[in-house]
Amino acid sequence: MKKRLFHRGYIIENSTGLTSDWKAVINGQAVQGMLANVKKSVNWWCDTKAFMPPERFASHQSKSNTLTTASAENYRGIVLKNDTGKANEWYAIVRGQLLKGDIVSIKKYLDKILPV
Repeated sequence: MKKRLFHRGYIIENSTGLTSDWKAVINGQAVQGMLANVKKSVNWWCDTKAFMPPERFASHQSKSNTLTTASAENYRGIVLKNDTGKANEWYAIVRGQLLKGDIVSIKKYLDKILPV
């Protein structure tokens, strides 16, 4: 079953039914990929008149998804957070002050300043 969408003056169609097989023609160049990425290519072309293939958007999405391995830990009532997943990039806010470093150092410091 062939599906067609009209997005910002361009026809995007899917003839196979697969979610990764959307096609469009932008400035005489055929593009193919996920619907969201093909739409981003159309948007990019309409906004900047510069051609950007959908693969560029797909690689950016996969990089950003792998980097966001955020974690948090509750230690003695203080939330220790790590947004990047790297070992030495933990942080916490204690009494309005920002503490940054590896988790072991932050825990040692909290043991010193917090009452038992």
